[in-house]
Amino acid sequence: MEMPWTDTGFAFQVDNDFNCPMGAEGIIDSPMNKFIYQIGFFISACLLVLFFPLYSIFWIYPHFTEIVTFEKEVNAKQIATHITKMLVMDSSPETLKKENITENFVEVLKEARSDFDLTKIKIFSSRGEVLYSTDAQEIGNMNTHSYFTDRVSKGKIFSNVVHRDKKTMEGKTVKKDVVETYVPLMRNEYFVGALEIYYDITYTEHSINNFVAKSLIITLMVSLSLLLCILFISLATITYYKKLLKARREVQLLKDRMPPLYNLSADEPDERLP
Repeated sequence: MEMPWTDTGFAFQVDNDFNCPMGAEGIIDSPMNKFIYQIGFFISACLLVLFFPLYSIFWIYPHFTEIVTFEKEVNAKQIATHITKMLVMDSSPETLKKENITENFVEVLKEARSDFDLTKIKIFSSRGEVLYSTDAQEIGNMNTHSYFTDRVSKGKIFSNVVHRDKKTMEGKTVKKDVVETYVPLMRNEYFVGALEIYYDITYTEHSINNFVAKSLIITLMVSLSLLLCILFISLATITYYKKLLKARREVQLLKDRMPPLYNLSADEPDERLP
């Protein structure tokens, strides 16, 4: 097909696909929609990158602590079973009494504390009275807290992780990271007293903290690298869409300014030609 002449040369015919049949509105909206989509993608990627560090802090670390606590509960129950076999009790006791805490039994407790690396041991009666403690000043005190009356006295083990310079369930400040575990002492399915054991978990807690900290640093480095890559790609794409939008606007502006030459058919001669 022959191209018609104009004063400046050929009047090129622009294909409808290039003209964007949606019109001026469509020209502006299409790149803008892609621009908004790219921003949404970038925000979603940022949230995904932040998920991994938060996952380490709020899920992995607490679960490690739960595992340590559960392990100490199992150990405490085994120790309690071992210790209670050494108790000299009546055939049908209602509660442990001071008479049950003999010198031989105290020696057993001291050996158990040394063998199992226990920080502290306490023996309670069913009423919550402290019959024995490695801290002699606590002997005779009463434990009336709800965890003792509502859980331990019902035959349930109760454990609590106490961090350094924090208070235990009984209001005592500790200088180490410990797990305090209350193990009910049962005789013929009756609650006769309780054994409280303190485990020193300072080293374990320190190891867990180091592991979680290193994992968090590695996760943050990888996440940051991914985030920078996504940011670079997003900025490049956004720049491309901006240039594309500008080019389409210029094409539309050129079309509006040159209506006689735009889409000029070969069968329609230019009136300005001689």
